[in-house]
Amino acid sequence: MDHEVESRDVPMSADEAAVSRVMPMGFLTTTQGQLSRPVKTSERIAAALVEDVIREGLQPGDRLPNEAAMVERFRVGKGSLREALRILEVYGLISLKSGPGGGPIVQAVDPREVGRTFSLYLSLRGATITELIETRMFIEPMVARLGAQNRDPRALKRLEKALEVEAAVSEGDNRYVQAANDFHYVVASMTGNSVFDLVATALKELYTTKVVEAGITATTVQKTICAEHREIGKAILDGEADEAERLMREHMAFYLGRLKDTNPAFTALRISWG
Repeated sequence: MDHEVESRDVPMSADEAAVSRVMPMGFLTTTQGQLSRPVKTSERIAAALVEDVIREGLQPGDRLPNEAAMVERFRVGKGSLREALRILEVYGLISLKSGPGGGPIVQAVDPREVGRTFSLYLSLRGATITELIETRMFIEPMVARLGAQNRDPRALKRLEKALEVEAAVSEGDNRYVQAANDFHYVVASMTGNSVFDLVATALKELYTTKVVEAGITATTVQKTICAEHREIGKAILDGEADEAERLMREHMAFYLGRLKDTNPAFTALRISWG
């Protein structure tokens, strides 16, 4: 990999200035040496490309410029550019396709990728499934409250649709668990706060991933789950914030508490990366 670092006295270009504010994060702790580490060229390029996506309003499926155009624009070697693109690919921001019509393609922000990134750092900190459960038990009731208060028509429509889909799936259908999970995913995206939405949905996806990997999804649902979701959903749709929060707290306490009681070995596990 090309690890060249910017070290010149000439004024920075507009692109370099835009990314010069990006500082590397420490590995669990931050030392003076880490704060003073120069930002690699590839990191500057990656940050500039993210700014391009935001500024130009690029959507999933849109293509970034080809390699030759970006090498000329940034005046760097192919190694630095390709490393920058790999950085964005690892974070799920682009996909790289080879061949005619290929190149870097913008991807939608996926909470699953955010959850996967969380899992790396949580694993390094020794965080357990129990701690993930406890965090969701704290967050989900507030998510329901904010969803009821937000009153975004598009979000309310998504919730109505999720409830309809869940009601139409009979118990025993292999889509039953997915429909129940989708309800929580939709509610977690209704807060009206972009940071809260992404954190809540990412933790939801991380939890679901670990439960599926452990093969214990059947223990996380009961016959009453659909009716409980309808109650919570109705409170949110009606704008009853207190009721939505109360119902969601009771719902999460029962199901996540039940998981801790019936699968203590699973909940004691350290969160693994992936």
